[in-house]
Amino acid sequence: MVNTWLKYQAISGRIWGRTAYYQIGGAFGFRDQLQDSQVFLPIDARRTREQILLHARHQFKDGSVYHWWHPITEIGLHNNMSDNLLWLPFVVANYLAETDDTALLHEHVPFLDDETPGP
Repeated sequence: MVNTWLKYQAISGRIWGRTAYYQIGGAFGFRDQLQDSQVFLPIDARRTREQILLHARHQFKDGSVYHWWHPITEIGLHNNMSDNLLWLPFVVANYLAETDDTALLHEHVPFLDDETPGP
């Protein structure tokens, strides 16, 4: 269970399929996918990095985020749920501890409401 099937379930059902109990509509959940992406750290940390950058792109300038969003339309629920805000730094810290890939900290990712192009 622990070495194979729980990882498979997290990857296929929660990350790729987005079929968690509260995700029946197929949206990305800010905290849900970040939590679940940690399953990749020991097996393919690059995928955790991709998830971190994807979620970083779904932040607003004021620090708030989409609680969930649909990937094709980018329609989402913008709110100020505090637990959403904790997961990005938590997963980044775990990613850095696992990989020592400090280049991630130098990535430029625009905010959702950023009208200016990046450097």
